[in-house]
Amino acid sequence: MTERRAIATGDHVELHYRVLLADDTEVENSGEQAASLIVGSTDLPEVVAQALVGKNSGERFRIEISGSDGVFGVYDPQNTQVIAREKFSERVQPDLGALVEFELPDGESIAGHVVGISDDGVSVDFNHPLIGRDCVYEIAIVATDKCKD
Repeated sequence: MTERRAIATGDHVELHYRVLLADDTEVENSGEQAASLIVGSTDLPEVVAQALVGKNSGERFRIEISGSDGVFGVYDPQNTQVIAREKFSERVQPDLGALVEFELPDGESIAGHVVGISDDGVSVDFNHPLIGRDCVYEIAIVATDKCKD
């Protein structure tokens, strides 16, 4: 991945990123190793993927996303479910605000945030945590490569 040219949809890109709330609280980052993705895949919100198009390796930029744009979907109260305490393993006890992950019958994982704990069970919100929130993506493009057909 050393070719230097403008990024297009379908290209393979390695990048570092940080996602910040409007108050500069970091919610996610790529860590020390660059994230690897295909531009236009579902790995990034569409607005972020489109912002990569036309950029080059070595560029750094920020994308401000308004919570009112619906980039992360629309809040659905039915995506909050009460899950029996016995569904949690002994080593993963739910704490208020914790991110918990479950495996679906098809083997895919789904994550949610613990929003309530009671004798009846644990309330887990499976809505995207950035729905309705203003945020900023900071991106540093490390390398790009045209995907082979």
